[in-house]
Amino acid sequence: MAALTALLAFVLVVGSTELALSLSERARLADLRAESVDLANALASYLSRISPIGDPGALRTGLNGWSRRHLTNTTAIAYLRHGSDLEAVAASDSQVQRGPDSLDYRAGTARTTLWHFRRGPPAAWEVAAPLGPPEHPYGVLDVEVSAGRLELWSQVERRRGYAFAIGSALLLSLGVALLTSRWVGRPLGTLTLAMAGAHGGAEAGPTAPEVGPPEFQGLAQGYNALRHALARRERESAARAGLLALAERARGLDRLAQAEEIAQAFAHEIGTPLNTMSGHLQLLREDLRRAGDHHGEERATLMLGQIDRVAKIVRGGVRGGGTWPAPLAVPTDLDRLVADLLRFLEPSLAAVEVTVSLETGQSTLPLTVRTDPDFVEQILLNLVKNAIEALAPGGRIALLVEQQTEQAVVEVSDDGPGLSEKARSHLFQPFVTSKGSSGTGLGLAVSRRLARALGGELVYLPSLRGTRWRLTLPTRPTP
Repeated sequence: MAALTALLAFVLVVGSTELALSLSERARLADLRAESVDLANALASYLSRISPIGDPGALRTGLNGWSRRHLTNTTAIAYLRHGSDLEAVAASDSQVQRGPDSLDYRAGTARTTLWHFRRGPPAAWEVAAPLGPPEHPYGVLDVEVSAGRLELWSQVERRRGYAFAIGSALLLSLGVALLTSRWVGRPLGTLTLAMAGAHGGAEAGPTAPEVGPPEFQGLAQGYNALRHALARRERESAARAGLLALAERARGLDRLAQAEEIAQAFAHEIGTPLNTMSGHLQLLREDLRRAGDHHGEERATLMLGQIDRVAKIVRGGVRGGGTWPAPLAVPTDLDRLVADLLRFLEPSLAAVEVTVSLETGQSTLPLTVRTDPDFVEQILLNLVKNAIEALAPGGRIALLVEQQTEQAVVEVSDDGPGLSEKARSHLFQPFVTSKGSSGTGLGLAVSRRLARALGGELVYLPSLRGTRWRLTLPTRPTP
């Protein structure tokens, strides 16, 4: 802005100086012209008196005497008419040699004084005045008055004016820069800092100082009012978001409370049938053992184990108000636990024509950890059950049991259609299911809850095909 102001100041000062010099030069030229015309008329009248008939000797005598009384920057030549031509017969200086021009011929023909300005170099006013009687002039007097001093004065004044213009422009630009930095730069700088500090939110943003001219103070006041309004809106939005979150949490807690109440009622009602079934299965296992049916005895043992696990869950639900019992860490062979689970699920796998494979890692020793086998079995049962329900006939399920650094890992994967983007966005959220009316939306939520109770974690692993889950368990029990 200061540079632009300096440029404008320079243009204005130079332009005004040039205009003033041009007008002054024109006025001085007009004055010099009037003086030149008066000089030429006076000299022509003098020569006409001393040489009324155009005597060359008298003309030379008159011009010689005149030249000694005038400055050297003025010259004069007398021309006598010879027919239609003009011939120089006398001059104020012997070194002046110039022939008649069109101005001289026109002045002699018009019998009046004529003049024009010659730009030169050298610049001069040329005046042609008739000699002799006004009715019948016998010649023409040509007078040239030099304008060299006027040109020199004009050049000096221009240099002086340009120097003044540059100095004025510099001073003006300096003044504008100082005033701009104080009246414009400072208010804008403080407003910019205030706006930059509000990027993290209107509530945390600083107040803009109301400094500078009234226009900038009004701008700062408007910004502060806008910041206060935005901060109020932010507080209102945060309050509404908090209320919505509390309402959603209350609805979730209400659903959980209803579910726990229903689960407790179910646990109370099915406890007696479970005990009866367990007694009959024990009798059936004894009958199979006496009959020598070892395969049937093994299946009965598996069923008794599952009934005992369910009964334990039911007893914990009744005693704990619908909550899961605390985990009981005992030495557990993960390889055998997974193998027993797959044998228990053989009828379900065969019914849907799904094959399953188990990989136990590179170690030949069984992978034993101190954990709650019932919790681990419930987690893996939910994962394998979900895989069975998602697969079409001919699908495959793979389980991997291995030990990593300070933790045991059990992975369950399948080659089914996988999870949709919507399902992935609601993983582990209670009562959210992609199975429609056939699902409760509690399997994954309960499984992760049990995994964390054991000190481990259950995570979903993205894969190119199918679904993949990883259960991690600490090799040392969590206190």
